[in-house]
Amino acid sequence: MPKSRRNSFFADQGSVTAELALALPSVALVIAVTLGAFSLQIERMKLVDLAATGSRALARGEQPHEVELMVRQARPDAITVIENQENQVCLSVSFMARIPGLGSELLEVSERQCSRKMGL
Repeated sequence: MPKSRRNSFFADQGSVTAELALALPSVALVIAVTLGAFSLQIERMKLVDLAATGSRALARGEQPHEVELMVRQARPDAITVIENQENQVCLSVSFMARIPGLGSELLEVSERQCSRKMGL
């Protein structure tokens, strides 16, 4: 190997390590945001189930305070809104969440489910 080629090979030897060291924090941030978004989606799917169960209970004639207690037991920081319409009852459940890596910004996660009132 000629001398000039060998010197250029050794001159570039640590550049990959330096580039990796510079890129690693951004890769870690992307992974943290992705995992946070996945966990938030899992919590939202639980919220869908909770709102559907609550709206069915209200449609069967359960008392609103009992349904709100059920929601609070499952999700203590949840906010519930009950809407009585002509032939159906709707339950909205929401909470505020944070995704790691996005700073202190809060996102509202909410779900609204409606059920037909029994006996109609």
